[in-house]
Amino acid sequence: MNPLTTAGLVLLCGAIGWQVLAIVRRAMERRRLRVMPRVVRVFERAMLLYAAVAAVVIVLPMVGISPGWQEKTAHIAGTLATAVVVARLLRELLQSGIQREHAAPLAASLLRSMTSAAVFVVALVVVLATLGVNITGMVAAIGAGGLVVGLALQETLANFFAGLYILLTGKVRVGDYVQFDTFEGTIEDITWRTTLLRRATNALLVVPNQRLSSSVLTVFRAEQSPVMVRLEFLLEPSADLDRAESAIRQALEELLASGRLDGLLAEPPVAVRFGETAALGVQMIVWVPARNVGSLFDVRAGAMRACVQALVRAGIPLVVLRQ
Repeated sequence: MNPLTTAGLVLLCGAIGWQVLAIVRRAMERRRLRVMPRVVRVFERAMLLYAAVAAVVIVLPMVGISPGWQEKTAHIAGTLATAVVVARLLRELLQSGIQREHAAPLAASLLRSMTSAAVFVVALVVVLATLGVNITGMVAAIGAGGLVVGLALQETLANFFAGLYILLTGKVRVGDYVQFDTFEGTIEDITWRTTLLRRATNALLVVPNQRLSSSVLTVFRAEQSPVMVRLEFLLEPSADLDRAESAIRQALEELLASGRLDGLLAEPPVAVRFGETAALGVQMIVWVPARNVGSLFDVRAGAMRACVQALVRAGIPLVVLRQ
C-alpha cells in the first residue's frame, strides 16, 4: 500500500477514535462526573496527536531520510507526543484536585507549570540520549549543583513549599483570624516565604510559612458568622461550680441586654463547660457567641471583663486566669 494512503488511513482512524471518545466524554459529563471527563478529554486529543505522529513516521521513507535517522525521528516524535499527553493529563488531574480544595489561583498556576516543566525536562533528557548526547556528566553536574543550592537555600525552600502548601490547600485564607502557639491575628497576605498577620494592636506580625504550616491552628473564617469565643478560668478546688456558672450566665445576659458590647449575640447560647480537676483547681471554659471575626477581639475582652467581675462579686476564688 502506498505510504500516503496508509498515513491517510491512520489519520482517519485517529479522527474516528477522537469522535468516539468525545461521545464517551459527553455521556460522562451528563452524569456529572468530575475527574473522568477531564481524563477522556486528554485522550481525545492524544488520539489525533498520535495519529499525526504515526502518519509522519510512515511518510518518512518518501523524504529520503536514512533508516537510522528515521528511527531516531520516530523515537523523538513519540517521546515529545507522550510528554505532551502526560503533561496535559497531570494538569487536568491537578486542576480537578485544586478546584476541590479551593486553592489560590496563583499557587495552582505555579504547580501546574512546575509539573509540566518537570515532564518536559525528562522528555528533553530522553531526546538528547536518542541523539547520542552523553547526558551522564550533565546529569551529575546538575545534581551536584542542585544539592549545593538546596543546602544553601534550605530554609528559603522550606518556607516556599510551605507557602505553596498553604495556598493550594486553602486551609487558611486572607481575612481569616488565626490563633497558634502564643500568636493570633487576621491574615492580611500570604507570600511564598511569609504570612502577614494584623494583630489587635494594629502591628504586623511576619510569620515564616514553615512555622505556620507546622503549627496547630485555630482558624476563624472571615465569612463565618457567628464565631464562638473561648474564655478559660481556673477556679479554686473548693469553689461552688453551680454558683460560678450561674454568675457567668447572668453577667453575660445583662451585658447582652445593656447593648454596651457590640457584636455579642444571643444565639447560639452561651456554653459553660468544666474540664479537668487538678490539685491547683477546676478548669471552667466559657464559649461566647460573637457576630463575626471582626468583632471577636472586642467581644472576648468585654466578655472576659464581665465574667471576672461576676465571679469576684459572687465570691468565687480564681487561681489562674487565661484566655
